[in-house]
Amino acid sequence: MQLWRLIPYGEYTGAANMAIDEFLLENLISGSGSSTLRLYGFAPPTVSIGLNQKLDPETIQRICNAGLHVVRRPTGGRAVLHLDDLTYSFIAEDESRGGIFKTSVTAAYKQICNGLIKSLESIGVETEVGESQSAYRHLADCFHATTAADLHYRGKKIAGSAQLRRKGVVLQHGSIPLKQSQKAMKDLLEGVKSESSSEGASRHVNLFEVTAERSYSELDGAFKWGFEDAFGVSFEVVPLSTRELAEAEAHASRFTLSPPLAHPLEGNTH
Repeated sequence: MQLWRLIPYGEYTGAANMAIDEFLLENLISGSGSSTLRLYGFAPPTVSIGLNQKLDPETIQRICNAGLHVVRRPTGGRAVLHLDDLTYSFIAEDESRGGIFKTSVTAAYKQICNGLIKSLESIGVETEVGESQSAYRHLADCFHATTAADLHYRGKKIAGSAQLRRKGVVLQHGSIPLKQSQKAMKDLLEGVKSESSSEGASRHVNLFEVTAERSYSELDGAFKWGFEDAFGVSFEVVPLSTRELAEAEAHASRFTLSPPLAHPLEGNTH
């Protein structure tokens, strides 16, 4: 059985999180790293946008004025609000390098969705893969549309994901709202405060609304079990080292679309 790495939950700035994931991706490409599942959060809260997505300067400034950061992901997709959510990244090789992922993008999405489904099933949440919508690229908010990379709970989106392939290695990002306001992203993108707390109620499902609230260590365990079962591998829990954080820090500024903190890699772990 293959031994892969699980990096347990920690919180960093948006730019730091993107730099860490790309660092892990490049290490696997070069042969110095391993297939890795990482769980994390954003401090301060952040809006991440897809690699080719455009947000107008006024929207970016409005988000920054609200105290959030804005970063560009190396993966595709639309804007995601990282506030009261759980983010994962999963990095592994495809079949062209003798790895576990299919070379088909759609097939690889299904493989990872299977890991997510099993992870959530282990804490009592039954989900299913969503269906693609043609209007997706015309929407700014990731959670206003569905692709074949997303998970639904009783018809509503509970997880959104986006993928990058580089030299036979796959990096997939995904976000699962835990207890996020239904109207927070609308307010940030449109600049208009919603009058009703119920406005936008159909946007997403919060995980902690459909199951008991869990600690981050419990979520680490659920994802470890789910991905081990889905991929037939075993994970070793190995936190990020001081050296890895320092190496990633050198590239963090490339991802930010808002003023970064003085020390973007000073994060919190749980």
